[in-house]
Amino acid sequence: MSGLVWETEWRIALRRPRLFALNVLVPLLLAVPIAVSEAPAGHAAAVYAVLFVIHATFGSAIPLVRDAETGLVGRALRAGVRPGEYLLERCASGALLDGVQLLPSLLVACWGLGSDAAAFAVALASLVLALWAANLLGVLVAAAARTIAEAALFAAVSALLLLHVSGVFRAGAPGSLSARIEAAAPFRAIHEALLHSAGGGARPDLTIALAWAVVLPAILLLLATRLGPRLAGTPPRDAPGRVM
Repeated sequence: MSGLVWETEWRIALRRPRLFALNVLVPLLLAVPIAVSEAPAGHAAAVYAVLFVIHATFGSAIPLVRDAETGLVGRALRAGVRPGEYLLERCASGALLDGVQLLPSLLVACWGLGSDAAAFAVALASLVLALWAANLLGVLVAAAARTIAEAALFAAVSALLLLHVSGVFRAGAPGSLSARIEAAAPFRAIHEALLHSAGGGARPDLTIALAWAVVLPAILLLLATRLGPRLAGTPPRDAPGRVM
């Protein structure tokens, strides 16, 4: 990877200080009331997990659709940036930006849950992996959407569905099919890490989250030759031309 897309995304983010500040303050304004309330740890952990994953999925999908509509994606690809490189660098820069913007909220969440330093470190690692997965999900959402409104709808539905199968809203009964799906779901680790921070669960195993961190980019690279042209508004190279 050249790093060009990464650098561009960071330059754009840092030159929009108001938007950057809002992306820090809005999640924080949602996290603080929960942290200082008497909300049960399980409910608080679920809300935090939803907040973090939704933030990252929306933050990946909607700007990508916007850039596709304005032609920015098409210009980048026509300039010679490979689709896989473009999409993965966007995801990497987006995940890191999300991590910086959500770090204050995670600190507040872990403080409210009564986390110690070791549990916070696990929660931070789980958050990084969840944000990476959510940004990759956002690319798939953006490729499926035709408008920003559709991207917002698809992002909400897909993120909430994956949170649901990850056991955030209701854990599956031991030995059931839902429990087996939950064990392999991408956002289980962040939820379990938040529960662990409250002393309400065992330390999460990050193996599955790490596996998703490898599998999802591989899937994205396999699909890049079709996703890139779709986002650029041009047909894939091997697609048949229109018969006049």
